[in-house]
Amino acid sequence: MTAVAVFGASGQTGRRVVERLLREGHDVLALSRQDVPARQRLRSARVDLSSASTDLLSSVLERADAVVFAAGGDPLRVDRDGAIRTIEAAERAGVGRYVLVTGMGVGRDRPPALYGGFWDTYFGAKEDSERRLRASPMQWTILQPGELLNSPGRGCVEIGPTGSFPIGAISRDDVAEVITTILSRDGAARGTWEILEGTEPIADAVLRALTAD
Repeated sequence: MTAVAVFGASGQTGRRVVERLLREGHDVLALSRQDVPARQRLRSARVDLSSASTDLLSSVLERADAVVFAAGGDPLRVDRDGAIRTIEAAERAGVGRYVLVTGMGVGRDRPPALYGGFWDTYFGAKEDSERRLRASPMQWTILQPGELLNSPGRGCVEIGPTGSFPIGAISRDDVAEVITTILSRDGAARGTWEILEGTEPIADAVLRALTAD
């Protein structure tokens, strides 16, 4: 059993991650701006990533073996600064593994509609948080999902390095399953993967990504 802290636990993706981790028997710490209903093996705390200090976050993460960052909000205050503070806090707390969920389009060419104004700020913030995590000594994985859908998961995906696929979509259920599959395996370190709905079973796709040169 692994103790996993999930930032953004009340969000549409984060709560799916929490549910899967609990079903697989993990000890879960749900971190959110909102209250999270009590469950067996579920601890929770209210954390505002736009203002929480690194010291506070480090104390919250003292018992965590792994962190999942699935939060979203203000691009600069949450997606960039908040994410970076959680990375620094995890390092201080001795956390071994960190999974960061950003988005497809970070660090690559994007469709014309995803340039300018808000989008440049949004993708720039995500890129800054990815850059900080890549400098970390923790075992880390960065996931860049396509457009997130609320439809039921298919259990099959495509996984590849940044720029492998045209911009596409994926169910949040499948993103959550990819995350829990990563945390169940050793060696999921220092990889940046785009993930889309596809034809390869998730367990096989993750194993292939882990063993790729």
